Amino acid sequence: MPRLTPFPAPTALPDLHGTATLAAAEAVLAQLSGRAPLRIDSVSVTDGPLVRYALAPDLDAMRANRALMEDVVIAALAAPVAARMLDLRQIAGGRDARALLDAALTEPEEREVLDAYLLVLTVRTRALLRRAWAEIGVVAAGLREHGTLDAQDVRHRMACAQGIRGTLLN
Repeated sequence: MPRLTPFPAPTALPDLHGTATLAAAEAVLAQLSGRAPLRIDSVSVTDGPLVRYALAPDLDAMRANRALMEDVVIAALAAPVAARMLDLRQIAGGRDARALLDAALTEPEEREVLDAYLLVLTVRTRALLRRAWAEIGVVAAGLREHGTLDAQDVRHRMACAQGIRGTLLN
């Protein structure tokens, strides 16, 4: 009797819609911040890290400026939080929010509540994502169409989405 050899399990192709949405979520929250370590260089769904930043975060600056640290961590949380909101598979790469927060905290008391602090920032990220969902959708559509957007393209698409929302609500 011949032996049947099983075929390997099919590998799931990357979901372009989901990947573009997660990349757009991080890019939009980074752009909304306007802080130097969150200035994006480009956003891509075709190769390499999805969001490329112009600068790496400076840990000394993050330690000295709590708001800066929180903005950097929130931008790093954007894609994972959006993935949970949409029940999508998380994308690899990007900045590690937990590692950034851990590196920026200096007091032992703060490190004891690291998980709680990260939870608070996760909830704030979720609220920011919901508030900016129109911008995320427009940037994601641009990523699906073009594959890569530079910072100017992202800003333009965000301004268009904000203009449309402002027109519809008035």
